Amino acid sequence: MKEYRKVRIRLFTGLLLGLLAGIAFNVHAQTREIDSLQQVIASGKQDISKVNSLNALSLAVLSQEDIEGAIRYAEEADELAEILKYTEGQALAQKYIGLGNYYQGNYLAVMDHWTQSLESFEKVRDTSGMANILNNLGGVYLSQGGSDKALDYYLRSLYFAEKIGDTMRITSVLPNIGAVYGDLKDYDKALEYFEQLETYLPYISNPQIATYYYMGIGEIFNKREDYDRALEAYQWALPLSENTSDYTHILKEMGTIENKIGNRNKAVEYLTLSYKTAREKKQPLETLNALIGLGTVYQKTDFSKAVGLYAEAEVLAKELGSDKGLRDIYEGLSATYSAFGNYRKAFEYQNLFLAQKDILYNLETDDKIRGLQFDFENQQNQDKIDLLNKEKEIAALQAKRQKYVIYGTIISLILVFVMAVGAYSRYKYVKKTNKIIADERDRSDKLLLNILPEETAEELKQNGKVAAKRFESVTILFSDFQGFTSHAQNLSPEILVKSVDYYFSRFDEIMDKYELEKIKTVGDAYMCAGGLPFPTTDHPFKMVEAAFEMAAVMEEIKREPKEGIVPFEVRIGINTGTVVAGVVGLNKFAYDIWGDAVNVASRMESLSEPGRINISENTYQRIKEVYDCVSRGKVLVKNKGEMEMYFVEKRKIIRHAKSKEEVNA
Repeated sequence: MKEYRKVRIRLFTGLLLGLLAGIAFNVHAQTREIDSLQQVIASGKQDISKVNSLNALSLAVLSQEDIEGAIRYAEEADELAEILKYTEGQALAQKYIGLGNYYQGNYLAVMDHWTQSLESFEKVRDTSGMANILNNLGGVYLSQGGSDKALDYYLRSLYFAEKIGDTMRITSVLPNIGAVYGDLKDYDKALEYFEQLETYLPYISNPQIATYYYMGIGEIFNKREDYDRALEAYQWALPLSENTSDYTHILKEMGTIENKIGNRNKAVEYLTLSYKTAREKKQPLETLNALIGLGTVYQKTDFSKAVGLYAEAEVLAKELGSDKGLRDIYEGLSATYSAFGNYRKAFEYQNLFLAQKDILYNLETDDKIRGLQFDFENQQNQDKIDLLNKEKEIAALQAKRQKYVIYGTIISLILVFVMAVGAYSRYKYVKKTNKIIADERDRSDKLLLNILPEETAEELKQNGKVAAKRFESVTILFSDFQGFTSHAQNLSPEILVKSVDYYFSRFDEIMDKYELEKIKTVGDAYMCAGGLPFPTTDHPFKMVEAAFEMAAVMEEIKREPKEGIVPFEVRIGINTGTVVAGVVGLNKFAYDIWGDAVNVASRMESLSEPGRINISENTYQRIKEVYDCVSRGKVLVKNKGEMEMYFVEKRKIIRHAKSKEEVNA
């Protein structure tokens, strides 16, 4: 998820995971519970109690972060519940399978299993379960950038929760609906749902929900520039959040508002407390926000203090990779220098501000596209499931029909047997001929797929030619072996060919693993691309992972030499950009790609170093949140001038420790 959405998800979908299961464990109780459940399962009785025990065990081991074990137990419960026709148990099992996949980030699998869980809850008319799953489904869509679809699920969840008066479900979904309407800038609607939540506050003892209510309306009033009411809401939320991670965020919001309405002393007081508390609690993002807020307060009154605060914030923003933070810092620095008459520096920071603004716009656009793509892929997945269900229904009808026609079939078989004796010789001949034709067709298809992508091969077979296609975002990789020419002069052709064949075969396996397209090899050079012939959004990350594995293959041979295989050093270069792809030639045709992006990728490889992965600025901007990269600065490139380049070092550790609520969800 993009950094600019983190606060929204933290504030209003924190209720999602905390209410998924409705059960909490302490450490000692967990161990006792797991042991007890395993004893029940070991008894061997294939009954409803075993389904319930498997479901409870799935949830218990998930609380100990054994995700694979949780999925395995839930799948076993699902299978047994289906055999026993125990729909209630199957609904919970499907819910827990989806929950395990949620923690693994397999969102299409989550949608699949939670949709099945919803259908099972509908069969047994468990309205509370339906409300819970619908709320969860909305949370998945919100995390994938699909606000409209998320809102649909949230509203359906609210309908069922209100139908049975389930206060827990109602109060968990209302702030989610209000938050989505706030994101959609329909502030009246947002307040309408937050006001509905207000009516439940006197009857619930959960301070977290009350905090979310006050924070939610505070944010809406702030966006509407109704600052007095926003401050009032945040003042109610502040004491409720004192021992939570929301405390520093609320202080920062209050300080920002006080500055907007001219109360500078109050603003400094709140923002300073936010800064100190965030540092004590090791909340780097809130520390950054407090620094930016303080810098804004001193923009026009204390030049050195403002610049000093922004400088500290800039270091932290770069450490966090916060594009939003850098945007606000550069905007503040531009305003500060302008206020004190240094227009050259103001112009310099204004340009940096605009660059960061463009990056954020692109991230928001990518987020929307990701939401649409997720919706499309999920619909495709659901269509496949519906088709399988239809096939099962057809099979059942066919079996029923077979019962009525079995006697007629026996008579028909007797007649067919008599006729088959006369036609047997012809049948053998036709079968043999058809097999030869089919084998030749399969062989030609396999040969064609070895040199062309499947989609392109089908187009060539149908039309006799392939139209060139433009792909707006493709990642290209080039590699070659260091010192290959000198080796070629000193080695026998057999050993050289055997070595190259070994390495390229291993590279081909890596391409298949990451669903990347091998384009061609020329001598010791290997070229591949991601994001075609089917456009995707994750091709830069897949390509970097593939590059790491290619380099690992070369290191493996150096560590563990193989007979007849020459160890080489490999140089790797990667670039992302627009290409045109198509088939060239009439007889010995080949699939190839063209464009400036290809030329830049080739330059990245030629200017790389042995064992290193050299990437362009285009690729760096897409992967920098996930991988640690080292800037090489501007490097002179033939026919291109100076270009920014980076060496990819390693993948960042991006998974954070779970909260108790997340663990027990």
